[in-house]
Amino acid sequence: MRRISLRQLIYLVELKRCGGFGRAAQALAISQPTLSHQIAQLEATLGVTLVERGARLLRLTAEGELVAGRASRILGLLDETIDLLNSRDERKELRIGIPSYMSYPAVTELLASFRETAKDVQLFLIEMTAEQMSDKLNQGEIDAGFLSLPTPDRLLDEMQSLPIWEAPYLICLPKRHPFAAKPVLHPEDLEQLDIVLAPREYHRAHYDHQLEALCALGIVPRIVHADVATTQSQMALTAAGVGACLLSEGANPILSELVLKKTEPALCSHRLALFWPPADRNSVLERFVAKARLRSPQS
Repeated sequence: MRRISLRQLIYLVELKRCGGFGRAAQALAISQPTLSHQIAQLEATLGVTLVERGARLLRLTAEGELVAGRASRILGLLDETIDLLNSRDERKELRIGIPSYMSYPAVTELLASFRETAKDVQLFLIEMTAEQMSDKLNQGEIDAGFLSLPTPDRLLDEMQSLPIWEAPYLICLPKRHPFAAKPVLHPEDLEQLDIVLAPREYHRAHYDHQLEALCALGIVPRIVHADVATTQSQMALTAAGVGACLLSEGANPILSELVLKKTEPALCSHRLALFWPPADRNSVLERFVAKARLRSPQS
């Protein structure tokens, strides 16, 4: 495939459209020998004959019709993509993925700060799971997205990223729970707790990250299997006495009937980062990333 050039596909499509080498060469503003040579190179690369030589009228072979049809679709898709990129930039819009399983004041503050200085930009916030967001980023369907670390395996390695927020995980308990009076919780305490986690399919890497942190304390955690997508739902179950959950200060407003407790040894950190494709040419995205850099823990 690397030996096939976009120019050759354009030449073949134009050759079919014009119905002859002379007319196609004139339309393409190239010489007829150059056109003939490029078509011959394409035939050699594909190992098939695309044009019937010697025919009085230009005639494509069955293989030539197939390749020309597919090439026309490829070029049409590329043209639509270029138009989409240009129209997005002209409309000054930004599509950003936000986690469906958690809310972050750090994200809210960044978005509000950007809106104050970019009133000409239309923001589209799309709530989705980490797995869905990874696919949307890979396919260029969103400009950027906020993901907890570690990221899903399916996210392309070439994605650019910027740390946004980090805090250690704590154990969230009802204030009426006997352990709520303890200054810190130890592994033997956690062994007695049921732990509510978001379903693994929402963010497999992050679920495993939390589970490994609990196991690193030398315990076998008792996980509550509940189909709850948001941290707010986890807190609601915790408040109802179903089990404890893992939260971090600054990730969500804590319900008044709950309390956060440190552990000893400490659990792992909860980290959030902004991700975006390196090839995105949306100038509005550059403005958003610049604003994010000013608020990043690394700045």
